[in-house]
Amino acid sequence: MKVVKDSNEMYHSHESISASGLKIISKKSVKHYLEMEFKETDSMRLGTAVHQAMLEPEVFYDIYYPMPNIGDLRKKENKELKRQEEEKAKGKICLTNNEHEAIKTILKNLSKNKLAQKYCKGEIELSHYLKHDGIDVRVRPDVINRVSGFIADVKTTRDNSPEGFRWEVKKYGYHIQAAFYMDMLGVDTFKIIAVENVKPYTVNVQTLDEETIEKGRVLYKQAIENWKLYVRNNLIKSYNWSRIADDGSYLIKI
Repeated sequence: MKVVKDSNEMYHSHESISASGLKIISKKSVKHYLEMEFKETDSMRLGTAVHQAMLEPEVFYDIYYPMPNIGDLRKKENKELKRQEEEKAKGKICLTNNEHEAIKTILKNLSKNKLAQKYCKGEIELSHYLKHDGIDVRVRPDVINRVSGFIADVKTTRDNSPEGFRWEVKKYGYHIQAAFYMDMLGVDTFKIIAVENVKPYTVNVQTLDEETIEKGRVLYKQAIENWKLYVRNNLIKSYNWSRIADDGSYLIKI
C-alpha cells in the first residue's frame, strides 16, 4: 500500500478505481462510469469548503477568500469595489458572503459538539493506493485515526434528521463507501459527520448499523467484479440486472 498526501486533482485522475467509481458501477454500469463527466455544483463547492474549514482550519484562509456583501452591481462604485476585492483574492477561491456566514455557523455548531470534534481528529485526507484481488484501487478518507481505530467522513446534507439522512445514505451510496473503506484499510469503525448546508446548519455524527454496512459490502464486491471484467477482458456490462426473463430480456418487478 502506498500512502501519500497528494492533491485532489492527482487523486481523482489516478487510473485505479475508487469508492465513487464503484458507487456509479453499482447503481448503473461500468459504461456509465467510464463516460461520466464531472460537473461541480454550488452545493459541492460549499461542501469542499466545509471540509477544509472543519478538518484543516489553520490553512482555510490561505485557500479561501470571503467576499464582502457588495450590493447592487449596477452601481459603478460597487463594480469597482468588486474588482478591488477580486484583485485581493487572486490565487484563492472566492466565497460569497452567504457561504462564509454559513461556514462560520457550521464551525460554531461543531464547537458545541464534542463527539463530532473527536471524529475530526486524525490524519487528514491521505490518499491510499493499493491492490485488491489484483485490481488497483484507491481510498481517501477525510479522517483516519489508527490509534483510536476509526475512519470518519464529512458529508453535507439538506436534511440531518434520521429519516432524511437515511434516504441520502441509500441515494448516494454512503454504505458502499463505508464498507469499501473499512475493508481496504482494515479499520472496523466508520463514522459520518453529517453537516446541514441549510439553516440551522446542524452537525451530527451518524453511524451505519451492521446490516447496512453488509449491504454496502455486497454491492461494492459486485461492482468490483464488473470492473474486473473490464480491466482484464475489456468486457463492459450494461446495467446490473439480477433477473432475466426466459427470452433474455430484463425482468422487472415492482
